[in-house]
Amino acid sequence: MKNLKSGIILSTLFSVAALFGTATQAAESNVIQEAYKSTNVKAALINVCKTETAKGGKLTAAEVSKYCTCAVESDGKLTNAQKWEIQSAINQKKSPATLTFVQQQNKALQACFGPQLTSKLQTLTEAAIKAAQAKK
Repeated sequence: MKNLKSGIILSTLFSVAALFGTATQAAESNVIQEAYKSTNVKAALINVCKTETAKGGKLTAAEVSKYCTCAVESDGKLTNAQKWEIQSAINQKKSPATLTFVQQQNKALQACFGPQLTSKLQTLTEAAIKAAQAKK
């Protein structure tokens, strides 16, 4: 059961990472718009991610850099059609982790993050879920 729960948490975590651009645009539209005006959009998006992720204070600078580089790279590989599929699944109250391409992307993200960062992100996600449930 714990392995199933961990798998769901990891899938959710990486689905969220896959939606970095979409989710961040809603929350940080001005910063993202400025990044898109850059002569190096990818680097600007990575820097926005680093700034926002570092605010949490849970990851080291090296971990933030690795996380953001992997997340932005991963997001950049998604097609618009795939982003629409992810959003449609969310709108239907379904987990995007059930989509085949998201599962493949999750494996690629885990490989990019490496085992230590993957484990740390899983632990942080589990703690955040517990904290959110405790507030209910």
